[in-house]
Amino acid sequence: MSEVTSLQLTPREERGKGPCSRLRSNGLVPGVFYNAKGENISFVVENLALGKAFEKVRYSKMIELQIEVDGQVQKRNALFKKLVKHPVKRRYDHVDFIGIDLDKEVQVTIPVEATGRAKGVVLGGKLEILEERVMVRCLPAAIPDSVVVDVTELEIGGKVLVDQLILPEGVKAVYDRNFPVIAIQTARGAKAGEEEE
Repeated sequence: MSEVTSLQLTPREERGKGPCSRLRSNGLVPGVFYNAKGENISFVVENLALGKAFEKVRYSKMIELQIEVDGQVQKRNALFKKLVKHPVKRRYDHVDFIGIDLDKEVQVTIPVEATGRAKGVVLGGKLEILEERVMVRCLPAAIPDSVVVDVTELEIGGKVLVDQLILPEGVKAVYDRNFPVIAIQTARGAKAGEEEE
């Protein structure tokens, strides 16, 4: 697991379209943090800092929020729940974080990465990542950056199914059916004889 990203938040009292519009014009993004314990904290965060944090963690990595509560800075472990980007301007309009418990498993989707040069690609096939992200369940501190699949031994027509993924200890794939994640497809226009060769 990589180093945990942190983000400084400032509580806000004002709500509504008017106050939120003023915040956005000053480079701030309104948002809400909430968790299963019933906490519901409204805050603002700097647009630039928010963007940098999101690039690092996206929706699958834990982030440490530093929030001032009753005059003291408190830390909350969270995941991005929703991030709303302005349709035209280079800014964010709103963000929601959901708090997580380090001792309880969470379900998140993480990206799939292929490594190696497949035998089937050498023979003219095409590598296809059929699922760019897969859902896994694990403790927050164990969330991997990605699922890395070694495709070196895959022949044309070969597939890697979700239950064949090699995941770190304590990380399990979540799925209802055993779907293919990566495959080596026949290159379009290839002749049957070429495929057999």
